[in-house]
Amino acid sequence: MYKNLVGLLFSLICCVFADVNIALKKPTKLSSTHDPRITEGKDYLCCNSTYAVDGDKSNLAYDQGDFWCAVSARVANQQSWWAVDLQNLYTIEVIDIFGRTSYGLEQLANFDVDVIMPSCSCNRWGNLDEGHVSNCHYQATANPRIIITCPPSTRGRFVRIKRRDTEHLTICEVEVYSDTINSLNKSDSSRIDTAYACGYIGYRYVGPVIVTSAADSNIHCTIICFTKTACTAAEYDKNTHVCTLKGECMTGTQSFLFPDNDKNVFFIQ
Repeated sequence: MYKNLVGLLFSLICCVFADVNIALKKPTKLSSTHDPRITEGKDYLCCNSTYAVDGDKSNLAYDQGDFWCAVSARVANQQSWWAVDLQNLYTIEVIDIFGRTSYGLEQLANFDVDVIMPSCSCNRWGNLDEGHVSNCHYQATANPRIIITCPPSTRGRFVRIKRRDTEHLTICEVEVYSDTINSLNKSDSSRIDTAYACGYIGYRYVGPVIVTSAADSNIHCTIICFTKTACTAAEYDKNTHVCTLKGECMTGTQSFLFPDNDKNVFFIQ
């Protein structure tokens, strides 16, 4: 009886997690943002990077009104890109991308779609190419939607869509699906390894404090950080055994690291 209940519960969990879009309302960034007031002399809602993960696919067409899609500006000699921070490490299985449905099709055929495991850097957005980049290949299409199946064991924290030319990038919605249960089961040990690879022994980190608590060791402090979605760094005081969880630095650099022999910092990737 007990085994049957456990099996039923596991199957229900699998079914629920399988349909979860892990990109929904996560942090996003565009290489640049189109401003219709400057280039078109028009004032309408458009172009913010967050529109590509707002979950709304009811208005994917520009018809002289608001255009709820992420649209980059055209910058000379620059390849436009859009990225989403999934805020955890996942095994990525499927990426579903929606472009424009009218006013000229957005040709979803001239892009690179990458899953990125970030390097040890506080400036995660600016140093994406320093991490391990896995390319998810797809069949070029003239349709305003592509469904991409990534190679097995493609793992990372960021998904980036980058044009191969210097034209505008227009993305109306991106959905990312993961083998969530296996990702979460595997993430603990892999995140510990990454955190220690990104450790700064004898340094303190001046970032926004989330919470403080007692901890037995560096490992214990780092594990506590895993349980907090907003936690970027675990700072452990070797003398007082105080564990301070901190958020991401706001300057986009690691200039907020300072020598302190009493403390160790581990950045969570």
